Amino acid sequence: MTLAPTRPGAVPTQGAAPGASALARCFGAAAGSIATEHWNSRPLLVRAAERSAQGGRADFGDLLSTAAVDELLGPRALRTPFFTMVKDGVNLPRSAFTRSAVAGNQQLHDLPDSDGIARSFADGATIVLQALHRTWPPLAAFCADLAAELGHQCQVNVYVTPPGAQGFKPHHDTHDVVVLQVDGRKHWTIHPPAVELPLKSQPSKALGPDPVGGRAPVIDTVLEPGDALYLPRGWLHSARTTDERSVHLTVGLLATTWADVLSDAVASAGRDDVALRRALPLPGQDVDVEGFRAAAARWLEGLDEAAVRRLVQRRRERAVPAEPVGALAQDATARTLTAGTRLRPRRGLTTRLTGAGERVELVLPDRRVAFPGWVRPALEHVLASATTSAGELAAAGTGVDEDDALVVLRRLLRENVLLPAGPA
Repeated sequence: MTLAPTRPGAVPTQGAAPGASALARCFGAAAGSIATEHWNSRPLLVRAAERSAQGGRADFGDLLSTAAVDELLGPRALRTPFFTMVKDGVNLPRSAFTRSAVAGNQQLHDLPDSDGIARSFADGATIVLQALHRTWPPLAAFCADLAAELGHQCQVNVYVTPPGAQGFKPHHDTHDVVVLQVDGRKHWTIHPPAVELPLKSQPSKALGPDPVGGRAPVIDTVLEPGDALYLPRGWLHSARTTDERSVHLTVGLLATTWADVLSDAVASAGRDDVALRRALPLPGQDVDVEGFRAAAARWLEGLDEAAVRRLVQRRRERAVPAEPVGALAQDATARTLTAGTRLRPRRGLTTRLTGAGERVELVLPDRRVAFPGWVRPALEHVLASATTSAGELAAAGTGVDEDDALVVLRRLLRENVLLPAGPA
């Protein structure tokens, strides 16, 4: 059984050519070849000039700038573990780059010490900003766009390396990455995998002190501002700055594997076959291995295509996190809602309607919201529309008038299912 790829529609992304996807924002016209030629297979390098010639933005300064790095480590006081420092592959002690302060009646010990950071950076240490998709809005939006397009979760780390330094020795990652060079230049050396498509349980440290083993590099080049590199998991790599500093983003693609889908399926195996629900024999009794194999094979053979597709879709739906809610904007919109107020579904929130007749329920990840059954057509219309308003909903033939539409939309606002349809 083969599952055809089901890519969600391309999402417009800041800095891309009009209508371009997040992947095209990075790789231009070559983005399509990632799915067909490079995914989980081989690296892809696209230079800034090549992408710019196709109408895309040449740099990635809209996602992060050097000024933003200073802001995060200064006025915004990014706390550990969202930042750390590394030298020659070894984490510096936190005391070298953090300070203590009082907030309210609490003593904090993990705030950035600008003097310590500056000294350590000048001494050759790399600044690592971790999980920046959770703290920096442009990267949060970009990561959500990319996850929606790929159907896999994404994360972003930032590496700020001083001139003539190396943060990490040759190693592999256990997830695919997209490297985006933001500022300065960095020399990358990339070798074929020692372990093909390693799992989290197969880290680089298990490969020994010399994972490269004398093999010739496949890529040996300098990335400059605006260059983009896709690297499948398992490919050995190391990077060193030249005579200038480097700032680059590493976008981790946390791919769902077929082993993950199998694990999801196995979780329900016992419900389908009584033989798999039987307890193991007591000590001293024979273990019926052949019987187990037969029962497992019988269950696997009965796993139909629709069930597998549902498991895959469930994983893909979880790839995009629900976007944050602006509590003040949400409350103000609900209080001042009019027939012309435009609303949109909250991105990344999985919803499902169930029931009919006198009662319908909107199923959310953590709760169920009940409505009268007759408003189901209106709910279906709202959830399927890019944007809507009470006036439009009343005119759409869904069986609600304008007053009813205002009640339904206000409830969905209060449940954080809809958000004000302002700029993305």
